Amino acid sequence: MAGGSQSGPGRRRLLELLAFIAGSTLIMFVLSSIALLVYTNGVAEPATVTLEIPVGSAELIEGGQNVLDVPPVWTFNDGDTLALDNRDTVVHYVGDWKVLPSGSTEIEIDVASGGEYRTSLHPLGIIAIKVEPSRFDFSIIAFSTFGFGIAVGVILFFSVSIMRAMGHDDDEDWSGT
Repeated sequence: MAGGSQSGPGRRRLLELLAFIAGSTLIMFVLSSIALLVYTNGVAEPATVTLEIPVGSAELIEGGQNVLDVPPVWTFNDGDTLALDNRDTVVHYVGDWKVLPSGSTEIEIDVASGGEYRTSLHPLGIIAIKVEPSRFDFSIIAFSTFGFGIAVGVILFFSVSIMRAMGHDDDEDWSGT
């Protein structure tokens, strides 16, 4: 029967291995999902951040003052909107987004918006926009779920196999009492 179907114990061990991998992957999925939920604070509703640029801001910014309190790393959630209300007498910009004097513009922030931008809104002349997920995006936890889930399942399977080989295949107290 060489090359035939697997024997009963061999098939049983394979099914146990698959059960350990499936169980540990499910546990890793649940733990990673909880961590993602905490990280994203649930599902954040898109917000609008309005920045009013008063008259004379350009001269003060060129002089090294951060009159608009724009941080060097500006953090947004995916889906937020940055509204620029320019009351100054010069054009202000963030990257390719421009707002004319006495004008306004809205910038939709998404994951692709993250990066460094030249700007007239900060004395350094450059800011970084950081975009954090605002939704429960399962792709963020895919690697940890499958990578660690499979590894933990295999480790548990071999641990149980070693315990069985040592004669501890039941749930008795190992203390010897």
